[in-house]
Amino acid sequence: QLEIKMKYEYAEVNKSPVVWVDNLFNAEQIQEMLFEAMYINSLGILSEEDNSGGATENGQLLKKNKAVFLEKIYASEPRLSGMIRSVNNKLSDSNLIDKMIEIHPYFSNLINQNGAMLLNYYDKSDAYKAHRDTCYITILTWFYQQPKSFEGGDFIIENDFKIDCKIGRTVFMPSYLLHEVTPVTMPETEQGK
Repeated sequence: QLEIKMKYEYAEVNKSPVVWVDNLFNAEQIQEMLFEAMYINSLGILSEEDNSGGATENGQLLKKNKAVFLEKIYASEPRLSGMIRSVNNKLSDSNLIDKMIEIHPYFSNLINQNGAMLLNYYDKSDAYKAHRDTCYITILTWFYQQPKSFEGGDFIIENDFKIDCKIGRTVFMPSYLLHEVTPVTMPETEQGK
């Protein structure tokens, strides 16, 4: 079996560690997650309502997207989700945890990371305004149909540090950092997929 060495990128943003990896998941895992997400979307389970724990400011939602917690869908049998399985397997890998702690000790919080998995779907003009999460570590992975038929969806941290939306890219950061997702633009023929 061919082993692919992961390349970890690191930046300090507002004196806090931000790491991103372009190949944390292999192509087969990304494809499996994409198919599961497309199936969930086709069932109409993704919701625009605030049942996904969306951040608010002055009572107004800061997000314009569709989302669902995977644990809600698979409450009785989480093993049925390839997405949950792949992410949990990866995040419990001692090699990954050791490497992340080597990069920055803040990531020792991965040892106890037991957060919810939120599937977000962004369509035309969808975005998520600047907000903070309520867990220790925010972990985000992009996956989408190829060829890429949209622009935007980039990740902005603390108002000025940008990480480009790239298929398979995973970002790790302290959840207290202010972050947002830039507006998505796409042709009308690609909307809702």
